[in-house]
Amino acid sequence: MAAKDITLAPDFHQAVRGVLEDTSWAAGLSLAITDRQGVIARTTAGYADLAAKTPVQDNTLFEIGSISKGFTAALILQARDSGLLDLDEPVTRYLPWFEVQSRFAPITVRHLLNHTAGIIGGPEYTGESAFEVWALRDTEATTPPGTWHYYSNTGYKTLGLVLQAVSGLPYEQLLAERLLAPLGMTASDAAITHDTRRRLAVGYAPFYDDRAPRRGDGLAPANWLETATADGSIASTSSDMTAWIRLLLGDGGSPGDARLLQPHSLREMVTDCIEAEEPPYTYGLGMYVYERAGREYVAHTGGMVGYNSALVCDRERGLGAVVLANGSGAWSDVAHYAIDWVDAALSDGPSPALVLSESAIEEAPDKPSVIEEPPAQWAPFVGHYRGYNPWLSNIRVQCSDGRLWVWQGDYTTDLGEPLVPIADGTFRIGDDERSPERLTFDVVLDGKATRATLSGYPLYRTFTP
Repeated sequence: MAAKDITLAPDFHQAVRGVLEDTSWAAGLSLAITDRQGVIARTTAGYADLAAKTPVQDNTLFEIGSISKGFTAALILQARDSGLLDLDEPVTRYLPWFEVQSRFAPITVRHLLNHTAGIIGGPEYTGESAFEVWALRDTEATTPPGTWHYYSNTGYKTLGLVLQAVSGLPYEQLLAERLLAPLGMTASDAAITHDTRRRLAVGYAPFYDDRAPRRGDGLAPANWLETATADGSIASTSSDMTAWIRLLLGDGGSPGDARLLQPHSLREMVTDCIEAEEPPYTYGLGMYVYERAGREYVAHTGGMVGYNSALVCDRERGLGAVVLANGSGAWSDVAHYAIDWVDAALSDGPSPALVLSESAIEEAPDKPSVIEEPPAQWAPFVGHYRGYNPWLSNIRVQCSDGRLWVWQGDYTTDLGEPLVPIADGTFRIGDDERSPERLTFDVVLDGKATRATLSGYPLYRTFTP
């Protein structure tokens, strides 16, 4: 049965454009909606390139970020079903050099898949996988594996290396040959390279990277990076991404009736869930699963440097939507609105309103309302530090309410995260005792620390306050 085309009405376009222009830090977006048979509606808004005034087209390419994690999970399940690996075996069976300081049981492949390994999130400071995963030996797993969901990009980078070890092929080749090509995603790239850049929308971010964004300051092109890591390396179009949605809405088959995922593996992706950091969200194997307005959804969002995205599937209604944008915004809410609007159109019901449940990006103070002089023992640490990492260009450490606080680049809240002194002389980031993130200071010259290292990523004191 062919998909039914839906004509998106002016109220739909107006609502989507309103989110883009009034509450986002993006220049443009591309949106597509699909049922189980094929694309039923699509639209674009805004610019792929602000300077050139180039509008977003249906074939404009965007980086999809962590939506890629579902693809990585599918590749792992393919390998499991082929007998190449076991989800419940320690990672060291496949990567003998993998090491994390831990007093707990070994970390398994499954723990990495559902972000319950207890390891750091990963500051993404190398642009590749091997060293960053090797460097986990300098960090500590702070919770027993399988007990607490803590999102880790480094964990998924490890999964990419596991796939390479058991298959003998580069991750990006596996992704292209075993998922993108069979799904018919011919416009998509499995690795983001300089050649990809020629077809990409320009990525954007708020003009200032070290203070609260203010709409009057405008946007600036985001820093560029190449990547082929398994935590997020796909560049795609919204139409191409609907092929992935149809796999999730179906039983794991491809357009050519090839079996890409066994039905039991697809079910495992969306039912082997643990409570995530923000209930009622749970996380399965590479996918979030949650309820909203009485309906269950399978979804994932993605964030790259200069790009943000959201993919949402309603398996009961057989509808899904994807929003790709060259900047941050409430794209999950737009995707939900698209599904509800099309569902209403198909049933001749009234059009829904677009409600922003996520906090739209608000203008916030440049700094906490009260900045204090720190105690003498903390005085060397206070200051502004910069590094050459497109993901996290700077942090600021200040004292307020008798505590040290760290602001990690976005400055969209009055206070950042508290720094809690721990016995080894370092600071834990956050009050939650389970947090594996650490901040250390060293090379004190003339009473000031010149280096701050955040979970393995070094930043250096800069001259700006």
